[in-house]
Amino acid sequence: MKFKIIVLLLFLTASKIPLAEDVTELFVAATSGKLNRVQALLSRGVDVNSKMASGRTALMGAAFNGNYRMVKKLMSFGADVKMVDNLGSTALMDTLIFGDERIVSLLITAGADVNAIDKNGVKVLDKAKKTGHKKIITLLEEAGATETETSPPDDNEETSK
Repeated sequence: MKFKIIVLLLFLTASKIPLAEDVTELFVAATSGKLNRVQALLSRGVDVNSKMASGRTALMGAAFNGNYRMVKKLMSFGADVKMVDNLGSTALMDTLIFGDERIVSLLITAGADVNAIDKNGVKVLDKAKKTGHKKIITLLEEAGATETETSPPDDNEETSK
């Protein structure tokens, strides 16, 4: 019995399976701008792309708060800019909240999907237009972003008299 416990403990310490506490700590540190703590956690082997129960990643938290330095740090550790949370939101969509053009450009350059659609059917450009950040809208359009297409009225519908 002791042998099984020792083997299990060795497996857990040697594996790269992120513990829930590590994932939470990384997310909180990234969201609150604690660059040194994020660096320490990632250097210790915490997966930069680990997700909270909501599907949120550290990159999404940093992008939401408009923390350019944190976004750059996470990306230097391989943060995936294409990841999606449980609601279909991406780091690029989160960046639109504070409207940091530098982060938008950084994410686009790294391959963020400028035409991603969340679970409500709303595309990145639609969200950007709601915020009114004209420079970001231009950046997205130049990168190939399009709006959600609205369905044209059905020609077979009976017209009202």
